[in-house]
Amino acid sequence: MSANKRGTKRLGVFLLACGMILFLTTACFAQGKRLTILHTNDTHSVMVPLHDGQVSWATAMEKEDLWRKLNWFHSPGQGQGGSRAGLARMAYLIKKIKSQRPETLVLHGGDVFVGTFEFNKYLGYPELKIMENLYDVMELGNHEFDLGIETLAGILSGQLAGGAPVQLPLLCANIDLSGTALAGLVKTAVVKNVGGVKVGIFGLVTQDPQNYSDEVNSRFPYPYEAALPEQTLWYYAGQLAGQLKLAEGCDLVVCLSHLGKNLDYVLADNVPYIDVIVGGHSHDLIKMPVTRNGKIIVQAGAFGEYLGELNLKINNGKVELAGYRLHELDSRVPEDPATRNLVNQIREGVVSDPRFGPVYSQAVGLALRDITKDWPEGSPNRDVPMGNLVADAYIHGLNKAGLAPDCALTVLGYIGAEIRAGKIVGNDILRSVPYGYDPVSGLGFKVVVVYLPGQLLLGGLEYAAGTMDFTTDIAVQASGLTYCYDSSRPAAPLGQFPTRLDVMSVMVNGEPVAANPDKLYAVAMNEQVFNFFNAMTGGQLSEAKVDTGLFEYTLVRDYIRDLKKVSYASEGRIKDLKQ
Repeated sequence: MSANKRGTKRLGVFLLACGMILFLTTACFAQGKRLTILHTNDTHSVMVPLHDGQVSWATAMEKEDLWRKLNWFHSPGQGQGGSRAGLARMAYLIKKIKSQRPETLVLHGGDVFVGTFEFNKYLGYPELKIMENLYDVMELGNHEFDLGIETLAGILSGQLAGGAPVQLPLLCANIDLSGTALAGLVKTAVVKNVGGVKVGIFGLVTQDPQNYSDEVNSRFPYPYEAALPEQTLWYYAGQLAGQLKLAEGCDLVVCLSHLGKNLDYVLADNVPYIDVIVGGHSHDLIKMPVTRNGKIIVQAGAFGEYLGELNLKINNGKVELAGYRLHELDSRVPEDPATRNLVNQIREGVVSDPRFGPVYSQAVGLALRDITKDWPEGSPNRDVPMGNLVADAYIHGLNKAGLAPDCALTVLGYIGAEIRAGKIVGNDILRSVPYGYDPVSGLGFKVVVVYLPGQLLLGGLEYAAGTMDFTTDIAVQASGLTYCYDSSRPAAPLGQFPTRLDVMSVMVNGEPVAANPDKLYAVAMNEQVFNFFNAMTGGQLSEAKVDTGLFEYTLVRDYIRDLKKVSYASEGRIKDLKQ
């Protein structure tokens, strides 16, 4: 071959290579940048895996999950469904996905605290120390504030545990923490560069007053509603998002929200510059992202049973959904060995504590079906199986103690997790009534008996019915008390009724309360429900309260022991007659 021909061929190869490089470069720019967001929320201190006990044929067939059906066939009668969730499984999955896709951001939507014996023993510090090597950013949830601002600061600084400070970046923009011990430990927003994508993240937490002490409630400067739009949380959130998008030049703005799904929709409708809302608080398992007003909304249930994987494409300032998957953390997901060893140390510390003992293994009773905290779809019933169980446990235990209440009530917001079909252990019970903290016993709320005039009981039920438009936290659950209301009617102003409540339907043990509105009823409730009720009346109930000294956990545990086999359903104790 002549030199000229060889030179011409080389030139052709060179030009072809340049053309391929130019084509690939153009194609990459056309595809834009890629980003994966892994997210979870409301894990509530589930460090130790949760057991799946014996599952009946009927329960297995009720489930949409094919894996659970097949598992029943695998060991019928034995019903050993393995375990689910747990921090070691979460660690394995996060590490695996990040090793495959380095352009990954890992977010937690809040409520790491409160829910298991792991928390009641160690107050969340070891969990946060494990999480700081897994997550990039966490929003504080309302339960992070349950023990007070000073205690939270002591946990985050490491002072209470005698260890190093928590390094995980923590956000909370809508609580004014200036002048408190948290001021230097919590940020309003952060900016992360992940795989060439500049991501601005700010965090918001629910402002519903029943979730906080007066100390925290006094530190919300921006209400949901105000006389001037410029004074609302939504306007403030828009300023934060605009700062990140415009001033900081972020390609993507994420609101890490612990507001709950309904308020996430309000956020999407009213706040500009946000691209993605990673939600929490309402424990909603959103199976596919919701796109609302151009914003992508996700949430991954609760208790660490799922990890969301959101894949995005960012091109010329436009953010597009490129794919989504909810990973279920069941027994098919391995555990990260290093994390498992740390979790096992936590478990052993709980079991060796004489206050607790074998709360992960020793059977208290047997659940013949899942005892859920949801009311049945398509039904007017507004009592849930867990609510009925807890309220009945109050009556059962207080009767045995000689206190004989007329009725008992709690609210849905103070019921934690469902109890799954199978063997019930102590940790399952604490997860169902997890709230409050007594440092001596390591347990939660105590139960009190309050002597309420019928008129005041009616007013409280009217108030609860009036909140159903925006939250189910105050949805009453009861034993010995039945009534109906109509949520399609307008809610009454505080102190006025009847509007929604059907007064003539309110019965205590079959006796109409309206027939004798001045009669005093002995009503059992947990101490936090009492505190909320008492605050509504301006402190008038303080003299009407009898402290029983009995814990919710103990009452529910002993009731299940006495029953031995538990099967609860919604019974229609409370009904919504909306048209």
